[in-house]
Amino acid sequence: MLWVEKYRPKTIKEVVADRGILERVIAWAKRWQEGIPQKPLLLGGPPGVGKTSLALALANTFGWEVVELNASDQRSWQIIRNVVGEAAFSETISDEGEFLSSERGRLKLILLDEVDNISKREDFGGESALIKLLKQKPRQPMILTANDPYKLSRELRDLCEFIQFKRLRADQIVKVLERICAKEGIRADRKALIAIAQNAGGDLRAAINDLQAIAEGRDEIKAEDVVVAKRTQETDVFKVMQKIFKTFDRTVHMEAMNLDESPEDLIDWIDENVALEYEGEDLLKAYIILSRADMFLGRVRRRGFYRLWKYATYLMTVGVAYAKQKPKGGFTRYQRPNTWQMLVLIKERREKIKNILKKIAKYSHMSTRKALNEMFFFIVYMLRHADILTASKISAFYDLTEGELALLVGDRRAKEIKEFIRKKGIKRPPEEEVEEEFFKTFEKKVDISKEKKVEEGIIKEEVIEEPEKVEEVKAKTKRKRRKRKGKAEEATLDKFFS
Repeated sequence: MLWVEKYRPKTIKEVVADRGILERVIAWAKRWQEGIPQKPLLLGGPPGVGKTSLALALANTFGWEVVELNASDQRSWQIIRNVVGEAAFSETISDEGEFLSSERGRLKLILLDEVDNISKREDFGGESALIKLLKQKPRQPMILTANDPYKLSRELRDLCEFIQFKRLRADQIVKVLERICAKEGIRADRKALIAIAQNAGGDLRAAINDLQAIAEGRDEIKAEDVVVAKRTQETDVFKVMQKIFKTFDRTVHMEAMNLDESPEDLIDWIDENVALEYEGEDLLKAYIILSRADMFLGRVRRRGFYRLWKYATYLMTVGVAYAKQKPKGGFTRYQRPNTWQMLVLIKERREKIKNILKKIAKYSHMSTRKALNEMFFFIVYMLRHADILTASKISAFYDLTEGELALLVGDRRAKEIKEFIRKKGIKRPPEEEVEEEFFKTFEKKVDISKEKKVEEGIIKEEVIEEPEKVEEVKAKTKRKRRKRKGKAEEATLDKFFS
C-alpha cells in the first residue's frame, strides 16, 4: 500500500497546514452543523499541499458522508447535473442504511477535485452546469479544489469562499516524515529526512513517495542513502517577476524555464507589471527588449521553430532585469494580465448569448441559426426601446434572467424590467395554454378569411349536413394545425402581447 494513502490524515488535527487555514475551514464546517448554509469552499494551491486530505479529514471529523468526483472521473454537464446536483439538494443514507437528516447536522460533503481541469473536451459544459448549481444554493456542504484557481471563470470563483494554500516548509515536511518512520519502525537520520524534504520543494506527497522508495527493504536510512534526482518544481510566477524587477540574478532564466507558464504567457505577465517597477529610460529599454522577445515568439508561431523559445525567454527575463540602472525597493503588488481577464469576459459573454439564442429558438420553435438571423436583433431592439410593459412581456416569454437582460440592455434597464415583472406578476404561460390560445386565434383568422372570399365570390360556401363528414373535416383541420407549428408561434406571440 502506498504510504501516501496509508498515512493520509484521518482527522482535522492530523492535517499539516497553516493555522489560519484550519481555523477558517473548521468555522465554516461548524456553521453548516448549526444549520446555517455557507458558500462552497474553493481550496487553491500547488499539488501535494494537502487540499484533498483536508477536505476528507474534515468530513471524517464531523461524521459527514462524502460524494467525490476527481480528475479521473468524467465531469460533463450531465454528470454535474445528475450526480452532483442530486447529492447537493437531497438527504442521504449511510453505508449502514441509516437515514441522515441534514436538519440534525447529518450532512454529506460534495468534493470536486481539480476543478481547474474541468474544461477538457469530454467535460464540455461542466463548468456552466456547476455555476447554475451553485446559484441555487445547495443544501449540502461543497468543497472544490484547484491547482490553478485562476483558470476558473470569475463567476465561479465569486460563488465560492476562496482559501489559498502555500507550499509547505521543509520543517513541516520533516515532522511528517519522522512520524511515518516511527510507525514503520525505521531509524532515520534527520539529515536524510531534511534532504528529502528540501528536494520535494514543498510537496508533501512527493516527499512521502521519495521516503517510501528509499526505505524499501531497509530498517535504517542514512544521509548517504538519499540519492534522489533533483525534482523539477513549478516556480511561482510572482517570485520570478520579483527576481527580474528587483535583482540582477542571471539564474532567473532557468527558473522561468521551470515555470508552468509558456513564454507567450510569461511575456504577458512581464508586460503587465514592468511599468509598476520601471520608469523613464529604464522603462523604454525594457519595452524595447520585450519587443525583441516578441519577435522571436512570432517566428515560433509562424514557423514552428520552438528552439527560439529559449532566446525569447532569456531576453524577457535577464534582458529586462539588466535594463534597469538600479532596482526599486519595497513591496509591489503584481497584477494578472488584463488581456486574460478580457478573454475570460469575452468567453462568458459568448456563453450567455449562446444560452439566449437557445431560449429564443426553443420558445419560437426554430433553429438557433434562424433565431440569430431573424429574431435576436429585433428582440434586443424591443427590449431596449419598447414600453416597459411590452419589454417585460418579451422578457417573461423568453424566460430571460437578469444577467442575460443586463448583457442585452444594460444593468439599469434590466433591473427596471425585472422589477416590473415582479410587481405585475408577469409569467410565461405553460406550453399547453400557448398552443390552445394560438389555435383559437388561428381558427378565427381562417374563418374571417373564408367569409371574405365567399362574399367576393372567389369560393363557394360549403354546406355539410351529414354529422360524419363534419367530424371528418374537424379531424383534417387538427392534422393541418400540427403541420403549421412555425406559423403557430408567430400567432402565439401576437396573442401573448395583445
